[in-house]
Amino acid sequence: MRCRDARAWLCEEHSDSEAETARLRSEVLSHLALCPACRQYAQQQRRLQQLLGASFSPVSCRISTAQIMQAIYLRQRTTRQLEELHQQQRTRLARLQTLSSLFLVSLFILTAGIPFLLFLLFFNQPELLVRTLLLLSDMVDAFLVMLTYLRLGLSFVSQDNLLLAGLAFLLLLLSAMWLRLMRAPQEA
Repeated sequence: MRCRDARAWLCEEHSDSEAETARLRSEVLSHLALCPACRQYAQQQRRLQQLLGASFSPVSCRISTAQIMQAIYLRQRTTRQLEELHQQQRTRLARLQTLSSLFLVSLFILTAGIPFLLFLLFFNQPELLVRTLLLLSDMVDAFLVMLTYLRLGLSFVSQDNLLLAGLAFLLLLLSAMWLRLMRAPQEA
């Protein structure tokens, strides 16, 4: 028997009842009688087994099989629910992507169409173009008046520190709620 085979046999656990094990045991013992390196290795293995056997005590488990199976079932159910949520989120995102692309295309067509329509009005019906531009100028005036009121309101808020602090806290609270709601679901 070679040293490698003897050392491999010493590392394994064997049952005493088998005939093959008894034959191998006699071969290993005769090899150990001839080889001092393997004999020293066998002594180290015995010492290691004694040290490991003394330091480990049997552990009693207080969890029943039914509790383990129930925990596994709950985990599987939670995993299924999370997978369903992921699938719903993917379908919502796909729907949102198609809607956003449709919105962007329609917005592009609308913004590209306005100058084209104004150009056509300039050549075909100049009176209608003048009325349209007057209407647009009235809208711009209304927008400027709204900006003036908004600027006045913002200057009023910035003068009152308590109101500014309240608005900042409200903005912080809303952003924290948004971040909490938009986070990715975590597995249980």
